[in-house]
Amino acid sequence: MSIDRRLFLGGVTAATLLAGTARAARPSPADPLIDAFAREHGFSGSVSLARRGRITHQRLFGLADRERRLAVTPATTFRIGSVSKWFTALAVLRLVERGQMRLAAPIGSYLPTLGAAYAAVPLEHILANDSGIPDRVTQAIGKEPALRTSREGSAAMVARFGDGPLAFQPGAKFDYAFFNWVLVHAALERVTGKPFEQVLRDEVFRPLGLARAGFVDTRDGEIPGLASAYGSDGHPKIVRVPPFGGASGNIHASAADLVRAAHGVFETGRLLRPATRADLLRVRVPSENYALGGRVRTIAGHRVAWETGKVQAYRTHLAHVVGEDRAVLVLNNSDMNQDTLTALVEQLLPLA
Repeated sequence: MSIDRRLFLGGVTAATLLAGTARAARPSPADPLIDAFAREHGFSGSVSLARRGRITHQRLFGLADRERRLAVTPATTFRIGSVSKWFTALAVLRLVERGQMRLAAPIGSYLPTLGAAYAAVPLEHILANDSGIPDRVTQAIGKEPALRTSREGSAAMVARFGDGPLAFQPGAKFDYAFFNWVLVHAALERVTGKPFEQVLRDEVFRPLGLARAGFVDTRDGEIPGLASAYGSDGHPKIVRVPPFGGASGNIHASAADLVRAAHGVFETGRLLRPATRADLLRVRVPSENYALGGRVRTIAGHRVAWETGKVQAYRTHLAHVVGEDRAVLVLNNSDMNQDTLTALVEQLLPLA
């Protein structure tokens, strides 16, 4: 693909990616909206429209690495924040299909060292963030900043924080608690006997054909192709997630990976059986549109899987119209307001 570098230096590029192959950009009815948005907000990242798991129109903006003047490209990966929870839920559901886990089973079935109150909470409530298990890990991080750079795994956190009273009865209310996902991380490792990262590769990334998806945590060095992230002051804003936070927010992926994943999960039998997919999409907390590991909204009569992520200065928004196999994906590395991205996605969704 021929790209005018003057456009990169001006902060705006355009490209179209079809079946993983870059081609010359073609105009789209979405372009005026995207251009106006990029000008107004100084957007850095990518905006993609997709059908049937392939990006049909993609616009690239700004720099993946400001220090080295490296532009965002179709192959650039971004940290996806809480969209990692959706991938984690997929891994759990794969084990559910094989009878290794059950959504209705108490989490203590998989983590027998938990205290009695925590151990009795059904797995599905943990995946729906309405477990009632208090987030004592996040509370501890506020008092012990060294935990942010820890290399300890989830089992160590379960041993340390896995006992106490519930904050509320499971299902009573929504609580977007980090510790829920530490528990799921530890349960996956104990059930499979594998590191969490290997579980995700075996159960999700490889079956879906995600070529560039991977992990970022305090054990890793430089990751080729991963965009750096920058705060509103222009300075780098990158903090590694400890290994015990892997299920909550340490996955990075390319735009092509994410639209391929949504297609493979929601529109094909490649990963999940129909009944399991229905479990994934069933909203458990209506006030939050929250299902298992992600949200499902109804927009203008269309059911939309609504996956959003925020970690440090990275922002991700993936909206996939279930049953119509079309999607909008926005990836950002400049600390944008999430509501601002949501407004753009809502405008673009009818054009995908």
